[in-house]
Amino acid sequence: MSRPLSILSVVMVAVAALVAGDGSFDATGAAEFHFVSESLGDGRAIWVPKDVVIHKRTEIQDGLAFVLENPTDRTHAFAAHGLFEEITGAQGETTRKPLRVNVTPDDSVRVQVSTAQFEGIEESVNEDFEFFCPLHKGKAHLGGTIHVVP
Repeated sequence: MSRPLSILSVVMVAVAALVAGDGSFDATGAAEFHFVSESLGDGRAIWVPKDVVIHKRTEIQDGLAFVLENPTDRTHAFAAHGLFEEITGAQGETTRKPLRVNVTPDDSVRVQVSTAQFEGIEESVNEDFEFFCPLHKGKAHLGGTIHVVP
């Protein structure tokens, strides 16, 4: 039984890495990056891919969205310190809040990520944002990094 799970894990990581690395675009033009939660056993979890590179000049010009998928049987959360979720209200007003989203088992959530903080910043500046599952802190969750580069 452990062998099919390890093959499935490898396939999920590979697909997630290809999709996230691709920076595919949705119908609205926003760059879309996919993250998939994975349970590692012993109460440990991870979001894959573990490292993502987002290019300011090309991938966030028309917006940025994260698609968070949770094929596991536990609720996971996705948090990235320093990044903000952008929410558009019924009247068209835009608000921002720190990026922290719960994803229930067998669910997928699309989150619009604010790019306002990158406007007017020197183009040669690289920024790193750590992401993790705040529901499974410490050694229970292996975090990752989003690298925003020129």
